[in-house]
Amino acid sequence: MEQAALKKMRAKQIAVSNLIAAIIIVAFFMLIQIVEIRFTHFFLCLGILMLLQSIYGFIKKGSTKSFIPIFEQIAIYEKEKLGKEWEKEQKMDNVWKLILSGLMFFQSFSFQDVSNPFFDIQPIFLLFLLIMALALINISMLFRFRKIDRSTEVELTGYTKESNIMGIVLGFLTVIVIFIFIVIFVLP
Repeated sequence: MEQAALKKMRAKQIAVSNLIAAIIIVAFFMLIQIVEIRFTHFFLCLGILMLLQSIYGFIKKGSTKSFIPIFEQIAIYEKEKLGKEWEKEQKMDNVWKLILSGLMFFQSFSFQDVSNPFFDIQPIFLLFLLIMALALINISMLFRFRKIDRSTEVELTGYTKESNIMGIVLGFLTVIVIFIFIVIFVLP
């Protein structure tokens, strides 16, 4: 793929991903302000959603089809570029969704006795989470673009393992940053 076409495709991917993430997060913020959502219901719905995504991913297998045309174009490009690593990555993505679904169901069960609804959360914390989510999405996409677009298939051997380790490390760092933010700004 030509460099100019690749840059244009990646720019569209960033724009669409940010737009979708922002719409979902803002809609969620608005929903928790309007409707009294309890933690247990939130985690249950999130668990069901992730379980359905995982099942759909396992059924879909190696297909690059997507509802959003730019994502289908990207999947075709990355499948060609990554080769067998693309299929490994898709399988691991579905496994992670399945694991996270189980964690959400566990959280739902754990929060059954918590009576506080979500809207008791400070708006500054919700804004912080929005900024953190968008920052993480963009940073991870930029690292992914750089690694995939500048490498050959031989250099990408082991990419799935490397990206999973990097994701776990980034996840732990994010948890630490959110915990520190809660201790400093939300709890006092």
